[in-house]
Amino acid sequence: MAAKLQITIHKAQGLEDVERFGKNDPYARIALDAAVDADFQRTKTIPNAGKNVSWEETLTIANFNPQTQHTLFVEVLDRERHDDDLIAFTGIPLQQVLSAPDQAFRGRFDLFKHIGSKKGEITLSIVVIPAGTTDIPLPGNEKQGQAQFYSAHHERLKAVFPKQYVPDGELLQFINAQPAHVREV
Repeated sequence: MAAKLQITIHKAQGLEDVERFGKNDPYARIALDAAVDADFQRTKTIPNAGKNVSWEETLTIANFNPQTQHTLFVEVLDRERHDDDLIAFTGIPLQQVLSAPDQAFRGRFDLFKHIGSKKGEITLSIVVIPAGTTDIPLPGNEKQGQAQFYSAHHERLKAVFPKQYVPDGELLQFINAQPAHVREV
């Protein structure tokens, strides 16, 4: 039996405002494999939260194998009527959780904008629950955690959110070049 990974997504602060009108309607997504969109689990959307949001939501990833799964991928998105917008993302090396007391870690992790610069942070509690265990340890005091910009994760995001990677002056040309079923803005 494999272990489980329990992640409580507490909050995000200092997010970039990606809304043209109004405030961000953010939700967070997590996965152990950034390449498979279907593997992502998500929080609820918080309407009009803006640049600072609180979720306090716990998600569990079953079948966690610490020998082969080394990174937790996190994405924060803005809910839209048609296509959601990427706000920020990060990769969290799980070695810091595995080496923490009771394999439980609460930390603040840097988030990255689509252009690679840091913008905001997300607070998570990450706990490894070994197979057959019913007692879930509580993370200690909040610490600054390690986060990384993974190029493979970034490349997938470029494919999923292409309009965010087009310079502002070229956005209209980009939209007009898309097939009609993709052009809804």
